[in-house]
Amino acid sequence: MTEIVVKTPKINSEEYERYRGKTVAIYKGKIIAEGNNSSEALQNALRKKPKLKPEQIELYYIQIADELIL
Repeated sequence: MTEIVVKTPKINSEEYERYRGKTVAIYKGKIIAEGNNSSEALQNALRKKPKLKPEQIELYYIQIADELIL
C-alpha cells in the first residue's frame, strides 16, 4: 500500500484572512502572488518573477470558511 503525504504551506492568520477564497502562488515557502483561480495566480506569479518556471511554483487554494455546516 502506498501512503500519500500532502504538505500544506505554513500560512499565518493574517495571510489566511487576506487571501481567503483565493488561490495563492508560493515560492520557497512565501506567497508571491494571488488570483481568483489557479491560472490567474500562476500568471501573476510569472509576471512578478519572470525567471521562475511554472513547475517551481506551488499553488494553494485558501478556503473561504474554516468549517462546512450541512
